[in-house]
Amino acid sequence: MKFLFFVCMPVMLFSQTYMAKIEPFDNFIIYAQTNGQIVYLDKNDETKVVDKTIIKLDDSLEQKELAGYKIQRRLYEEKLKLLNKNYQKYLQVVGKSAFEKDEKYYQILDLKVTIENLKIQIAQLEDTIAKKQISVNKLYIKAFQANNGDYVTAGTQLAKAYDISHAKLVVFVSRSDYENIGNKKILIDGKHNNAEIYKIDKIQDETMISAYRVELLLQSNDFGKIVEVEFISS
Repeated sequence: MKFLFFVCMPVMLFSQTYMAKIEPFDNFIIYAQTNGQIVYLDKNDETKVVDKTIIKLDDSLEQKELAGYKIQRRLYEEKLKLLNKNYQKYLQVVGKSAFEKDEKYYQILDLKVTIENLKIQIAQLEDTIAKKQISVNKLYIKAFQANNGDYVTAGTQLAKAYDISHAKLVVFVSRSDYENIGNKKILIDGKHNNAEIYKIDKIQDETMISAYRVELLLQSNDFGKIVEVEFISS
């Protein structure tokens, strides 16, 4: 009599291991949005997370022009009220021709156009003034590329900054790991981690052919460290 023995072996699901570098969640290059001389820039803000105004450009001339335009607008608006009031009275005057009445109305229209142009100039100045003050919200300032007293033009690079509130890993996974990746466990250096999938590219990468770009979020400040990443089926 022959006996057949079946040895039951566990089925192991193997995944690929990917190397990735821990990076800040986001990075920024801060540019000047208008022309002007830098009147405030604190180099002590470098290599720190800051939540404040980091750069100011001189706006003294624009502030004077803005004040002057606002005075003009107020006076023109008062004049417009008087012209409208007088125009209504003028319409009641007997013997005035339509031409004469139209001439009075044209004065009102001209003044309205002047006021609207002033409003545009005021808005433009306020926009320029706002752009002369650069503030950040809890960003890590890597380095400034300008100094106090420098005259900069729009487009000049002023600083490099990073969002280090989270860290991220970018990996290019194979198709087998990409399939149902949202339900897989993530191992970092062979251990369970707080990493979670932040972004999955549904189209294969143009450079890393046949691979899919996946971004992971994790809590870490060990930026620059190279780690091993695995996606394990549950």
